[in-house]
Amino acid sequence: MFESWQHVPRWLRLSLSFPLFFLNGWLLFILIGYLEPLGTILTTATLFAFLLNFPIRLLEQRGLKRGWATALVFLLALIIIAVLGLILIPIIITQLTEFLKNLPQWLDSGNEQFNYLKKWAISHKIPLDVQQVVTQLADKFSSLLNSLGNQVLEVVTGTIGTILNILFVFVLTIFLVLTGEDIWRGLLSWIPTPWDERIQVSLKQTFEKYFATQGILAIILSIAQTMVFGILQIPYALLFGLTIGLTTLIPYASALTIIIISAFLMFQNFQLGLTALILTIVVGQINDNILAPKLVGGMTGLNPFWIIIALFIGGKIAGILGLLIAVPFTSVLKTNIDILRYSPELKEPDN
Repeated sequence: MFESWQHVPRWLRLSLSFPLFFLNGWLLFILIGYLEPLGTILTTATLFAFLLNFPIRLLEQRGLKRGWATALVFLLALIIIAVLGLILIPIIITQLTEFLKNLPQWLDSGNEQFNYLKKWAISHKIPLDVQQVVTQLADKFSSLLNSLGNQVLEVVTGTIGTILNILFVFVLTIFLVLTGEDIWRGLLSWIPTPWDERIQVSLKQTFEKYFATQGILAIILSIAQTMVFGILQIPYALLFGLTIGLTTLIPYASALTIIIISAFLMFQNFQLGLTALILTIVVGQINDNILAPKLVGGMTGLNPFWIIIALFIGGKIAGILGLLIAVPFTSVLKTNIDILRYSPELKEPDN
């Protein structure tokens, strides 16, 4: 039977295999949806484990035993979480509350500026319907913010909405850091050799490097953008800077965040918002074109077209978490597909 299957043309084997993979993937997706928030908790814990495992491996390479390296990294992580919880998060919540309270005034100020622009256009006989443009932009911004807010709320309530879920994430993260390789090896043992080893290596290398480097870039960009807003004496500098920095975890999202924040600032002061737009774009370009290539390089190996498609599918399937893992997952998929296509030992035998 197996020998007969080997004589089937390769394109036909792949065509027959695709429905089986699709059906199994679809059934798995339905099962994960039925067991929610377990899938979200597992995904979150896995991402944390990948992030923590990267510094642990660096400490191991410097001669520290894994047990001590793990304990040190967890201690530093707890300290960082404590600092965030006691210092940064209260400030961010305060700034967010004040921003939402003052947002109607900013919109009224923006409306006055647009009315002035409309009068100026009429006086110079320029056919510009500013009010219609403003209305359309406001509707789009409103729908975008509502969509993002709903997805963030779903993630928060699905992963850290209760103390029990926090405990689950914390415990699962510890187990994945300590015994993750055994767990992955057991799961991938169902895949024929040598694909089990190849997939495990590609998953580990891609996810660890991707999220470690993206995390570093997010921290650098958050600090830089917060400094820009602080120098310009813009209110809510920490809130805006961290928002832009964190959205860089999703490709192309930080550019959209910069435009939205600058637009809100223009509602209050057009010149200030325009200055902020220019400076934040400059800082973002330095981060994307100078720092990112040195840290990330061509690690994903994906064309921007496929990155956008991956983000769309990931967001459609799993919301914000899907956006976070879409690019590294697609990179792993591409790596193994390339091996399947170009590996000499996998080519069809000559008849």
